[in-house]
Amino acid sequence: MGNPQSWDYFEYNSELKSKRTKICITCTHFRYSTTDQCVTILTCPFHQKLIPQGDHLVNGCKCWRENRTIFAPEAT
Repeated sequence: MGNPQSWDYFEYNSELKSKRTKICITCTHFRYSTTDQCVTILTCPFHQKLIPQGDHLVNGCKCWRENRTIFAPEAT
């Protein structure tokens, strides 16, 4: 998978589009990591790219996948 710190960022407005519900933070591919200086970086292992800070809350891509896993069975 490689080191996320060596990945490039998504290009603004070309790869990530504004969405209302299918945003990066709700995608099964969304992950985060930290740099050596303990700075949080947002990542997409599927594309092997970094997500600019804040874009994970308002943007998504055509490869968005819903996470159907329920971590708290009592919530159903």
